[in-house]
Amino acid sequence: MVVIIRRFINISAHSFLMAIEARLDYVPYHGDIRDYFRDIPIDEFLVFNGILKKEHPDNYPPYTDVSDVDAVILKIGTSGTAHKNPKRDQYNMQCISEDMKELKKKVKNLYLVTSGAIGRGRKARLRNGERIPEKEKETPAQKRLDAILGQPILYEDWKKSFSPLETKEFLITHDDIRYQKKALLRELEDCISSNIVPIINEDDARTIEEIVYEKKGVKIFSDNDWLATILAVFLKDYGYNPMTVFLSNTNGIYTAESFNTGRYEPISIVMNPEGLEKQALPISSPRGRGGMISKIDAGAYGRKNKVGSVFACGQYCNHDSLFQKGVKDAMRKYNVLEAIMEGKYVGTRFLPVDYFLR
Repeated sequence: MVVIIRRFINISAHSFLMAIEARLDYVPYHGDIRDYFRDIPIDEFLVFNGILKKEHPDNYPPYTDVSDVDAVILKIGTSGTAHKNPKRDQYNMQCISEDMKELKKKVKNLYLVTSGAIGRGRKARLRNGERIPEKEKETPAQKRLDAILGQPILYEDWKKSFSPLETKEFLITHDDIRYQKKALLRELEDCISSNIVPIINEDDARTIEEIVYEKKGVKIFSDNDWLATILAVFLKDYGYNPMTVFLSNTNGIYTAESFNTGRYEPISIVMNPEGLEKQALPISSPRGRGGMISKIDAGAYGRKNKVGSVFACGQYCNHDSLFQKGVKDAMRKYNVLEAIMEGKYVGTRFLPVDYFLR
C-alpha cells in the first residue's frame, strides 16, 4: 500500500508539473499585447536588487541602454525548436532567422546558440517506429541516441531558415572552452568576417553524461543556457562587449506569486540577483534541461563577469497564438530582438555589475 501511494504521489507531482508547463506554453501574454513592446510600462515595474521592489514607469529607460553592445549571443530554447507540429518548428525558426538577419545589419558579431537536438531526435525516432521503454526514456544512453540523430536535423533546419545567408555548425564541449580558446576564437571571428552565422550547440553526443550530473544538482556546464553565458564571458575576455539574449516560452522570469494569481508579471530588472530564486517561479521544461533556476544562475554568472542578459519570449518572434488556432501562415506582428535592442518594455534584464559605471 505504501508503495502504491508513493507511486501515485510521484505520478500526481509529475502530472502537476506537466500541467504547469502546459500553462506556461499558453500563458495569456497574448491577451492584451499593448502591455508589451512599449517604450515604458503602463504601470509600475518590478526591480530586484536583493529585494523585490516596484518603480515608476518613467524610471524604466535608464535600465535598458545597450548602445555599447558589439556582440549578441542569442540562445533559443527547446520550446522554440521542438514542437509536436513540425510546421510550427519551421515557422518559428524562419521568423527568428529573419529577425537575426535584420539585427546583423546593426550588430555584426551575432551568434546563435540553439537547443532542440535531443527533442528533434526523440521525435524522429518515434516517427520511425522505435519503441523506447518508459523506464529508459530519460536515461543518458537514450538521450545520446536522440542527440546523435537530432543534431543534424536541427542544424539543417536552421541552415534552410538562414538561406541564402551562410551558416556554420559548432558543436562545443568543455575542452573547447577550457583548452582550445584561441582556436575557437579564430574560427568564430573567421565566420563573422565572412558574414557567416555561427550556429552553436553543446555537443550532446559527446557530453551527454552531464545531464545526469545536472539532475543531481551539481552546477556545471550543463545546458545551453550556461553555454551561451560562458561563450559571452569568453568573448568579453577577448575585448568584446557582448550581451546574451535568451528566448524561451515565457516573457522573462515571473514571480511565483503572479504565476499563481494568473497575472504572469515578469521581474523586469535584476541588479543584485542574490536570493532571486526565492522570488521566481522555479519551473523546468520537460522538453529541455534548463529552467528558471538555470536561467537565474546563468544571468548571475554573466552579470558578475560584466555581461548583461535579457530573458524574453521567443514566441513574440511570430505571435503564434494565431498559428495555434489553425490560421494558415500566421501574421507576423512583432520583433522581440528589435524591441530588446531599442530598450522597449519586454522580458527580464540582468544588468552587468558595472552597468552604471560606464
